[in-house]
Amino acid sequence: MIGAGLTGATVASELTRHGYRVRVYEQADVVGGHVRTEWLRGIPYEPHGAHIFHTDDTEVWNLVTRHARFLPYEHRVTIRVRTHLLSWPLQRSELHQLEEWPLIEKELAALPPEPDRTNFETYCRSLMGRTLYDLCIRNYTTKQWGRDPETLSASVAHNRVELRDDDHRGLFRDRYQGWPENGYAELVESLLDHTETHLGTPITHTDLNDITRPGEPVVITSALDDFYNTEEGPLEWRGVRLESQYLPHTTLHQPSMVTNEPDLDTPWTRTIETKWALPHLHHTPGTIIMREHPGTTAKHYPVPDNANTNKTLQTTYENKLTTHTRNPLTTAGRLATYRYINMDQAIRQALNTAHHITQNHP
Repeated sequence: MIGAGLTGATVASELTRHGYRVRVYEQADVVGGHVRTEWLRGIPYEPHGAHIFHTDDTEVWNLVTRHARFLPYEHRVTIRVRTHLLSWPLQRSELHQLEEWPLIEKELAALPPEPDRTNFETYCRSLMGRTLYDLCIRNYTTKQWGRDPETLSASVAHNRVELRDDDHRGLFRDRYQGWPENGYAELVESLLDHTETHLGTPITHTDLNDITRPGEPVVITSALDDFYNTEEGPLEWRGVRLESQYLPHTTLHQPSMVTNEPDLDTPWTRTIETKWALPHLHHTPGTIIMREHPGTTAKHYPVPDNANTNKTLQTTYENKLTTHTRNPLTTAGRLATYRYINMDQAIRQALNTAHHITQNHP
């Protein structure tokens, strides 16, 4: 198993449960990958950004709740538009607060019956009109992705950008929603119980002969351009850097866990206050806010460009996997599959991967 994040830990847990001996190799000095939670004076914060668990997959929910105690939490997001704090996704009932409301109202009445999926920008403008798009999305997207929104695929907006008229303020509508009482590190560490885990050990394809036996299945959850030492060129990734600030005398700093900042004069894209996920801490003095700055070299988000350049390169790397005949190679998770997926989808991939191995390599 290459990678001890949520996906790798889930595959390892399932295979161990079925009697397999699993060895996990993680390049970092800690397990958990991007979902790892840290704590300061009893207050949680997330060095790699906000992670909210939500799913309609009962098997996935049952798995995570066996390994960690989840508290109910319905995630809410706000967006700052000048002096206004609006719900995100945007609610029609709140838009009258904006000075541009008369123009917005006319544009909403003229929207096409179906979204324009030519690219990210056409998709969003066909959902909410030019004015709302310019106010709330265009600049935020430029900061977040470091490129013109027209160069992004419409898939980036699908299931992530909408205009609501039902006053449902929760970001998600899934049947199961929650946050682990002791953070995500406990979840991953529990999944890795009884598994041989090697930390500080990056693995590439050139290492396989040294660490595996012929025919032994290998599951890759690291990025394939890393696994192949960028032999075909680097994939495009977007990374973020979290700047954390502890406020000792503040109970809660902002109206929701996440506040989006679309103004270009604000260098960060959003402010995160993880403490919102744990209601029993709300009245405890002390909180941590994290300003999320985009544009670092970290590999947090695959970039789904509209020209499919990155997807084509990913396919090239995936084809290289089939040429390795000594060991069956399988990929799972956001990094290895170069897909922008949620945690429950990553776990579902992990469960499917474990099932495939048990069926084909008993």
